[in-house]
Amino acid sequence: MTRASTTASATAETSLTPARAAAFALAYAVLTIVGRLTAIEGQVVSLVWPGAGAAVLWLLAESPRHVLRVLVPLMAIHGVLVVLTGVVPVLGFFGALSVTVQTALIGLLLRRWCPTMLGAGGTASIRSPRTLVLAGAAAAIGCSAGAVIGTTGLWASGEQVGLLTAVAWFARHVSGVLTVGAVGHLAWEWRTQAIPDRTHGGTTTELVVLWLTSVVATVAVFDQPYPLAFLLIGFAVWSAARFRTFPAALHCLALGAIALVLSLTGHGAFDRIEDPIIEVLVSQAFMLGILLTGLSVGALGDRVDELYATATRARKEAAEQAELLAEMTESMDEGLVVLGPDGSVQRSNRASRRLAHRVSPGLTDADALADLVELLLRPADADPAAVRAELGVGDVVIPLRSGEEIIISVSRTSLTVEGRPGVLLVLGEVTEHRSGLRPLAGFASTAAHDLRGPLSAIRSWLSLAVDDLEDDAEALMPVRRAERAADQMADLIEDLLEHALAESGALRATDVHLGGPGGVLDQAAGLLGPDDRLDVCPDIPPVHADPVAVRQLFGNLIGNAVKYARPGEHAVVTVRAQRAGGRVVIEVEDRGVGVEEEERALIFQRFHRSGAVRAHFRGTGMGLTICQTIVQRHGGTIECLPRPAGAGSVFRFDLPTAESG
Repeated sequence: MTRASTTASATAETSLTPARAAAFALAYAVLTIVGRLTAIEGQVVSLVWPGAGAAVLWLLAESPRHVLRVLVPLMAIHGVLVVLTGVVPVLGFFGALSVTVQTALIGLLLRRWCPTMLGAGGTASIRSPRTLVLAGAAAAIGCSAGAVIGTTGLWASGEQVGLLTAVAWFARHVSGVLTVGAVGHLAWEWRTQAIPDRTHGGTTTELVVLWLTSVVATVAVFDQPYPLAFLLIGFAVWSAARFRTFPAALHCLALGAIALVLSLTGHGAFDRIEDPIIEVLVSQAFMLGILLTGLSVGALGDRVDELYATATRARKEAAEQAELLAEMTESMDEGLVVLGPDGSVQRSNRASRRLAHRVSPGLTDADALADLVELLLRPADADPAAVRAELGVGDVVIPLRSGEEIIISVSRTSLTVEGRPGVLLVLGEVTEHRSGLRPLAGFASTAAHDLRGPLSAIRSWLSLAVDDLEDDAEALMPVRRAERAADQMADLIEDLLEHALAESGALRATDVHLGGPGGVLDQAAGLLGPDDRLDVCPDIPPVHADPVAVRQLFGNLIGNAVKYARPGEHAVVTVRAQRAGGRVVIEVEDRGVGVEEEERALIFQRFHRSGAVRAHFRGTGMGLTICQTIVQRHGGTIECLPRPAGAGSVFRFDLPTAESG
């Protein structure tokens, strides 16, 4: 647990120890006596009341579950001391009730409005504009309630009361809360939290100069009769702008206190006001003005520093992420080339530069990359015979100076480079893999083709044998089993031929429309039964692929949806698609028997069929393998998405987007 969270937990849940509770009680008692010393002759009410701020701090330091441990002794201390210092018991009771109610109300509002504050559930003080405004509002509301109760007590004790009486009562208490309470709360935070320095803060020498200059200026201003006190506000701005909020608030409070003391002792322009109550009101307003100016500028400064620190951290994290990304791209086996709007190479990685130097040895990185990009984007210009059966969509054959050739798989994606359109090329050398496909696929095609002839003869002789045998002949059942086995063998050979074609057949990529009349899906709808349904999302994007391969891909998926429909139910197939960069992501969903979770990773393997499917449905287990081969030759991937049991199947795959958009 961090220091901040520990403090928040302690202030929100832990009660004050007896020693700390006694210290708060003693502080309030001392400040009560100080406040009573400001009562002028002929007046029972004190002119200032610093104890109001100490009472609020006491309540916030106590657990909210034990507020009576503060309010009860607070009322007793206040009532006893003011009576001992000359206040009549009736007014003493109302005064104690006034302080207790206003403290309870301020504490309640702070804990509700400012949960990030120390004592309210958080760890911070009034160092944000929002918290400062809400705390000021809570103080004003609480002190207004206290002024009503206190003024009622004056009336009950026989004193003459008026609007000025209520205003004076409110002012002395709100001044105490906003001065002693605010500075005390900042000191609490200073002691328990790590407060960062100002981003462009002042030095210790500057702080000493500030204190000396401001104190001398305050004494000088209040030692002459002209109303020049407003000039001192500049010192509040200076301290809050250059130093942290707590030292600045302490400095502003000191200047305000000096001004108040000088006014009460007959110095300065405020002393020319005849009514002592109004004089004190003006002096307190000046002190609050100085302090609130410092707090406001300090809160804004803290907010600016916080934003600056956040921006600095973001820049640092972005630089670290950029460095990590650069290291990752440099260590990749695939080549990466970023092209600007004009087709020039903006960025590249080590793998792409290595490929470029194999194609154009002896050139600089920039020239070699430029030559490589030219060959990749315009393969027909480099080698008119580059299109071969075993090549996938995006494969480019590049001849080397040594007489050899390499095959590079190219994936192209649009992106934004410095606010302008660009292109990302992902390059992978697939020479060995593609070269190995040709003999393997040729062998599979030849073997499957050569098996067709003998198998056709076997099926014909078996059919004749079935026709010649009597229905009750003993040989009829074995011959029919042999006939079914021959049919399964024919299906398998047909699938092997289709797989060979999918794996090694020549691909002629062009823009293919999937939806609409005459589109691939419109043609595939012929696989549906009379009551089956095919739903295609509107405006399905076209793709750039081999039309024959794409028809075979959708034919297999839709054919599977019809074959594996639930017994007694009609097939419902939904096809939806959307563009994702330079690819079109397509999903084919059905409501059939579905695929078990443990089978999802296995169904694309050759000849794999789950036990449940094998027991109830006929097939060879090659259909999805063919689909995977077609998708992979077009530079994509195919997967069976997880679905709840009994919810059917969803196959997701991607194909290149049409070049015409």
